[in-house]
Amino acid sequence: MQIISLYRITSHKQVVEVDNASSSPDKVSNQIIIFENELPDKLIVKKFIEGTSVGTILVVDAFDKQPFNTFDLISGAEANLKVIKQLEVEVSSAVLCLPADYLTFYLGQVLDHKAKVFNIKVITLSDRAHRGVYSDKSGPKATELITEYFKEIGKTALVKNTIIPDSKEELAAIIEESRQEKTDILITTGGTGINRRDITVETIQKHLDKEIPGIMEMIRVKYGANNPKALLSRAVAGTIKHTLIYTLPGSPKAVEEYLTEIFKTLDHLLYMIHGIDNH
Repeated sequence: MQIISLYRITSHKQVVEVDNASSSPDKVSNQIIIFENELPDKLIVKKFIEGTSVGTILVVDAFDKQPFNTFDLISGAEANLKVIKQLEVEVSSAVLCLPADYLTFYLGQVLDHKAKVFNIKVITLSDRAHRGVYSDKSGPKATELITEYFKEIGKTALVKNTIIPDSKEELAAIIEESRQEKTDILITTGGTGINRRDITVETIQKHLDKEIPGIMEMIRVKYGANNPKALLSRAVAGTIKHTLIYTLPGSPKAVEEYLTEIFKTLDHLLYMIHGIDNH
């Protein structure tokens, strides 16, 4: 896709043609609309922008044959646009986007459309599984359930399984790696109890930007009503920048119980953490 013309939207919703424009997540009017081939007439454009805080309109020579889906990326000049949704007004269509970072647009610029793949890490913390005393079953169970869930909601996920000992240092290194790599979801299994070697929860909590207490509180109450031992779990959920983090107990049964409840809000949380209103 190549930009053949571009426009800024003024505070009075006037469309002004320009040679270049820039946008960033920090701007109030940071949304971008992309049209194919030509700008529709003024009345159609007005309908497209009346419900948005559009800052920039791009017109490209042609859309990719691959359909645009929410969370896809449109990249140019080593920066990214996040696709919000495809818009339809009468016979015209456009793609609504948000900048993932600072981006400058200019005439002749080539934009690439990349389908979103959610990167997910499943980390099993267990001294004995790491030494090979027994095989890990909770991590593969989590991977199986997550893969099935993402297929059900029509999204693509790449899940990576890792086993580490109950080590604060190794877990902290994975957290920092996930932050740098912009991992979408980090799930741990094991280390949520009160044993001396159970270090998962306190290690994770030190790094959280925001904790989401309601999820784990509800799970403890729901399953603790029939099995009081479930109330002993210290599992937490939260965010680190754009990464969702969940700490699960180490048994396959608990993993299934926890993920069953987590999946009820996971898709909505993905929208929220990316700043997309899907109400």
